[in-house]
Amino acid sequence: MNVRMEDMRLFAKVAEARSFTGAARALGVPKQTLSRRVAELEDVLGTQLLVRTTRRLHLTDAGAAYAARCSEIARLAEEANAAVRETCETPRGLLRITADPHFGETFVGPLVIEHVRAWPEVRVDVVLTRRRVELIEEGFDVAFRVGHVPDGSTALSATRLGAARVRYCASPAYLARRGVPKTPEQLAQHECVVLTSEGPVVRWPFRGAKGPTTITVDGRLRTNGFEMSRAAALAGLGIAIVPEYACAEDLRAGKLRSVLDEFAIDAGGVWIVFASARYLSARVRSFVDLAVERLGGGAAWSVRTKRAR
Repeated sequence: MNVRMEDMRLFAKVAEARSFTGAARALGVPKQTLSRRVAELEDVLGTQLLVRTTRRLHLTDAGAAYAARCSEIARLAEEANAAVRETCETPRGLLRITADPHFGETFVGPLVIEHVRAWPEVRVDVVLTRRRVELIEEGFDVAFRVGHVPDGSTALSATRLGAARVRYCASPAYLARRGVPKTPEQLAQHECVVLTSEGPVVRWPFRGAKGPTTITVDGRLRTNGFEMSRAAALAGLGIAIVPEYACAEDLRAGKLRSVLDEFAIDAGGVWIVFASARYLSARVRSFVDLAVERLGGGAAWSVRTKRAR
């Protein structure tokens, strides 16, 4: 037996009106179509639901019982549809976001606070990690990623928020004491804050005349954290390699100075990534729109600096 939900809804309306004409008017369906669909429903069920007279329709016992259930099913279906539509229109529910720790603390945090204040029915779970989170597999809605264009997976969409640059930074005091390197090769005469996670030899990337190249660097301090590397540079311990978004305020304030800018590599972009869907939930769509509005163009972390002398 294959009963169509729509036929059950139509029958419920006919039973309520006790008239094909009244039900057709209420539903906006031709009377002949309605009569045919109810007759087909009776054939499928193998029982008579209505007794048709010239003046009025009468429900059989089976028809009355069936109409009550059809009416309840139609009501529940409409409530379910309304709930989904409302969810698509009003942000509510759990929003899960992940980002790099420093980028998240500096730029995502204010977005989350603004979003939570604007939408009281949204709960937000933020996970800050340097690990590349698998959005769909791990149940996240939004990720902020730094680097080159994300993979071409059709399951994900990505919007570029701005450029991602690498800065080679040192404090003004260090540069006054040790001088400003003019070429990457001159780093051999400098104390470098070595950012590393493994291996005894560390090489920094640069743009060369014949394409990308790397230069071996060394120093007394080795760390795998950008924050400690930045702090060491601020303390005058040497030249550090730092993402622009992690040192933008220091550069603007003059606490750090950028060197070797003309040799800096293209680090790609800053992206907001979310699951591809024809219909995004309101909680995701509203947050993505807010991020693009506040961070689009990368002005929040892009810094124009004069070449250190």
